[in-house]
Amino acid sequence: MGEITSTHWQLDDRELVACISASERKLRRDYAEHLAFLAEADARGTAYCLGYSNTTALLMHTLNITRQEGNQRLAHAAALNDAKTPTGTVVAASIPLTAKKLDAGEVSIGQVEVIRRFVASLTHLQPDKVSLAEELLIERAAQDDPNALARFGERVVRDIVDPDGKPPNVDQPHRPERELRRHTYSDGHLEFKGRLDAETAVLFNELLKPFEKYEADDPRGYAERGGDAFADVLQQAANCPDLPTHNGLKTEIAVTISLDALKTMAADRVLPETQLTAAEARRICCDAHVLPAVMGGESKPLDIAAPSYTIPAHIRRALVLRDRGCTFPTCERPASVSHGHHIVEWQHGGPTAVDNLVLLCGRHHRLVHRSDWKVELKDDVAWFTPPDFVDPNAA
Repeated sequence: MGEITSTHWQLDDRELVACISASERKLRRDYAEHLAFLAEADARGTAYCLGYSNTTALLMHTLNITRQEGNQRLAHAAALNDAKTPTGTVVAASIPLTAKKLDAGEVSIGQVEVIRRFVASLTHLQPDKVSLAEELLIERAAQDDPNALARFGERVVRDIVDPDGKPPNVDQPHRPERELRRHTYSDGHLEFKGRLDAETAVLFNELLKPFEKYEADDPRGYAERGGDAFADVLQQAANCPDLPTHNGLKTEIAVTISLDALKTMAADRVLPETQLTAAEARRICCDAHVLPAVMGGESKPLDIAAPSYTIPAHIRRALVLRDRGCTFPTCERPASVSHGHHIVEWQHGGPTAVDNLVLLCGRHHRLVHRSDWKVELKDDVAWFTPPDFVDPNAA
């Protein structure tokens, strides 16, 4: 680098500007290739295979970029590259002309963002109108910076392709003030949709607010933070002494499995009559309510022991005093929504003792179990070692 830099002074002004322009075109072509890699990784589910909840979270750890930048790059990758659905159907890129121009180094990253946003606002138009809008913006991009291009789009292009604007929503019939629709899929995950009256909405938002607070290095988007916050509120509600009971006991979900099977079963194997994999069951067992039982030949209970928690209350109190919350780097989730994690997993002989336990929030507990992140205690402080694809030098 030093030798290259030392020759720059020999260039005259025009040569220097020509070199800057050439390097910019190369940077744009490299960005186009970068987006193609991102599109493939996102379609393939690479992040999930490596233990991350989404591609943005993986990019934040591997590239040291912000969540906003990661989301923008993924939006560009989706808009400029064809995508294949799980059924094999190919979904064409939404701005193919822009993709060609970027691949040739003829549009900037800022211009790509302007065109992507503008085209995304035209979903109510016919495809020929959308294509015309992209063509007009691409032609103008040769002479405008991103801000000027955005103004041109709103003042000129929108009047040409969408003079009447987006049609208004049809009035909906009267609906109840509070409603909840939910559907459980065959793999066990739940989707729901609903609405709340104003008073309950304030209560709902205030309950979520402490748990969905945004932190600068948080890889989660707004929707994922809200989902995790909702799960935290449910977890605290389940621990409330005033929770309604069934036959005198709080509602529980029981999974019956032999100890040997739970220890040795392949991580991705689904437990019989459940939607849980063995790996998920082992993670839950880090900090769960355990009911030891002796079963007969037809799975009839012969002897039931007193139920106990994997991590007894006195040990959990010690963890809370020591860790105070999730110990994962930069995470500030409180102890009230954190789980006890066995450093040496209990199925591998790890003891349920303070020096073999750390507190992890639900998101980071899942990440540590699913990925190659490692944790150890040094002088009562949790030390985390990332996978080699995050930091090749962290051995």
